[in-house]
Amino acid sequence: MINKQQSLSYEELSRAGRDELERLAKADLLDQATLARCAHLARFFERLRQMGPAQSKIGDVLTEEEIQKVWRETAEEAASPGTIGQRHLVH
Repeated sequence: MINKQQSLSYEELSRAGRDELERLAKADLLDQATLARCAHLARFFERLRQMGPAQSKIGDVLTEEEIQKVWRETAEEAASPGTIGQRHLVH
């Protein structure tokens, strides 16, 4: 039986549970575009984590414009090479 790799949108990734994403990743069932979206999300959230106090809500620390700027900046892997480094797809 051949399993086809899946392409998940940002919205689908946000709805997927951690266990399901981990299962798909380990089974090599996520296509390269989906893996790139996962990496973008990881860079984005890592950058946001670094920008605000741990106990704060992001909206309390950053404006919507600042959050959108971080989203655009983290879209390309080269935009923030030292931010995420070698990390697992799912923690």
